[in-house]
Amino acid sequence: MARMARNEKNGPGLLFIVVTLIVVAVVGARFFGFMPGGDEDEPLPPQVRVEDPQPPQGDGEVDLTPRVLVFHSHASENYKPNDSHERGSFGDIVRVGEAFVAELASLGVTAIHDKSIHDQPRYSEAFVNSEKKANELLAANPSIGVVLDIHRDGLEDKPDDYTKARANGIDAAKILFVVGDKDNDHLEENTRFAQSISDALEKEYPGVTRGVRVFKSDYSGELHPNSIMVLVGDWRGNTIDEAMASARILARVVATFVK
Repeated sequence: MARMARNEKNGPGLLFIVVTLIVVAVVGARFFGFMPGGDEDEPLPPQVRVEDPQPPQGDGEVDLTPRVLVFHSHASENYKPNDSHERGSFGDIVRVGEAFVAELASLGVTAIHDKSIHDQPRYSEAFVNSEKKANELLAANPSIGVVLDIHRDGLEDKPDDYTKARANGIDAAKILFVVGDKDNDHLEENTRFAQSISDALEKEYPGVTRGVRVFKSDYSGELHPNSIMVLVGDWRGNTIDEAMASARILARVVATFVK
């Protein structure tokens, strides 16, 4: 009986020690961050989602309706140092047209660019061929409001700088606007439109335009009231780079009329 009484007296002391050890373990675990689920009390860092860069959004939808028709009755024309005309394919003048159309596109104006070679194999049939193709494109695209037949000049006995200009510090080719008065019911409209473009070009880029000339020839002016021939530089007097620079300048002016 006496041994049992001693055991009962020691029992509560052992239990106290066990409970104390458990409490110490729990407190230590929380203090050192080992407690399961302890991280749930800390706020998680914000999650950042990395996405592919998005293209900038414009003010509205791009108008893809064709507003301008560009073609080349003499698509084989070149600039020095190349031969005057390419054989079997289009020449430098088509690249000038490409620069013009690309600049229009960057300004939100859609153009149709006909790259057909109309002056081969028969050079004399160039305007007949180009007029036929242009009429087909106009019939299929009634939204077109400007028609440009882009050429380069072929001058002789002129000073080296006769068709050279500077525009915003860049070498450029001078531009001549031509209207034909033969069998042209739109002569007055063609001339008025050509003069408007030339005046606007002179205002924005002084010295680039060579003005407007009316010739007694059939230059497809009857295609549209706003149809004109555009001569960008000269074969001997300009480089392709100068001509392309002028094409971009012209596009900026034409775009204001179209808009």
